[in-house]
Amino acid sequence: MARTRRLGRRRIRSDRTEHHRPRHRPSPGAESGAAPGLRRGHGVVSLLKRQQLDLFTGDHTGRLLDDVSPRYLAGPGDARHVTHALAAAGWILRSDPLAPVVDLVSPDLRYRLRHEPGPGSPRLGWHLDGSHAEGTWYASFGAVPVEILAGFTDQVLLAPPAADLPDVWAVLADAGWTHTRLMNGDEAHSPDGTVHIEKRPICDEADEVPAWRIEVRSDPGYGPPIWTAWIAHAPPPHVVHGLVTALVDPAPLQRNWQQDAGHYSARRTESSVTATTYVQSHLDRIDTVRALVQAARRRAKKTLTNTPASTPPAPSAPVRQAR
Repeated sequence: MARTRRLGRRRIRSDRTEHHRPRHRPSPGAESGAAPGLRRGHGVVSLLKRQQLDLFTGDHTGRLLDDVSPRYLAGPGDARHVTHALAAAGWILRSDPLAPVVDLVSPDLRYRLRHEPGPGSPRLGWHLDGSHAEGTWYASFGAVPVEILAGFTDQVLLAPPAADLPDVWAVLADAGWTHTRLMNGDEAHSPDGTVHIEKRPICDEADEVPAWRIEVRSDPGYGPPIWTAWIAHAPPPHVVHGLVTALVDPAPLQRNWQQDAGHYSARRTESSVTATTYVQSHLDRIDTVRALVQAARRRAKKTLTNTPASTPPAPSAPVRQAR
């Protein structure tokens, strides 16, 4: 089966949700101890080597797969679905390769992704800091299925599309989600009531900034969340659009019995996707990411080459000194 490419203290103004976070966070790449030899604009050699891909192949070869749906209940999956793609795009590893924590930074130092696996925690997991012309932003995800997270991180690798994207709330409504306009924002619920997504302003010292929150619960409104996501300030719209598109995709996700089986309420059926096809889809995904990133760099270089250099202003006439 073909696989679809997807490429502090803060408080929500709500009587039921609070989110705590340090007030100040350094921008990606701003801390001391950046990767040796890393400079803005220099060519980057991919961190992803054949050995890593061979290990992925070995881990999944011969495994029997199930289709799990809805996808937001499928469990985290293999983190390499995300980290291999970023490494293929030239992101630099800043963490100890023998430690469970993965810390990656983009070649231009604008983005930093940190993966901290937490046992059974819906809040620990993935943290992404980014910056663009409008300022800095951050996102955090708990035990989100990596295929949904990739809808977000893949878009970080790409420039915003030239054409305007459909409104996120329209995407949710088209997928059968219930959309409600609130006095200070918007919210939507999945058809089964399991997923709640909202956008509201949050208090950031003296200012109000937009924030997205996603919460997945087996019993809506009660009990601990299965996983959560939090995106604050102003991430690029195409990045949020990619996340929402991946979230509402009705296609099931593949999981083997050695992986986290996801929530007990998820539906599992024997998959027609073989382990060989699953591995090949991963390798094809890596090739696609490499090709897209390389093409984007060629376009950027061509644009820079074709941009005429500005003519320096003529020197002004010397001022005569009064005698």
